[in-house]
Amino acid sequence: MKNKLRCLAALLFAVSCGSAFASVEDYVVTVDKINRNYKADIRQFFSQLNPQQTSFTVEQQTRYCTIVGRYVDQLYTAADKNRGSLDAQYRNLTKQDVIQQVMSSKEMMILKKYNLQCNLT
Repeated sequence: MKNKLRCLAALLFAVSCGSAFASVEDYVVTVDKINRNYKADIRQFFSQLNPQQTSFTVEQQTRYCTIVGRYVDQLYTAADKNRGSLDAQYRNLTKQDVIQQVMSSKEMMILKKYNLQCNLT
């Protein structure tokens, strides 16, 4: 009887761990897809700009901020859906944390010279 209980407990543990690993794998795949889509969107956006321009038009800023806003939203949603599977340091990740990480990226630092202001909330 004890062996059957131990086997059942081990099986339940393995199933719960397996689903956690699947969630982590799903999260990684989702984030990778989000990053690839973002890079493609940004590449297309920048390819349409005049290399000589020194600032963004209102329309360009709106388009750029829409791309970045969608990126932030998708990253946060992916983290939120997989909160239980993430490392402890990421479980309490807020949308503001994601915004801060994106806005402090090298890409955004380079774009500061264009006085680009995205209101991400």
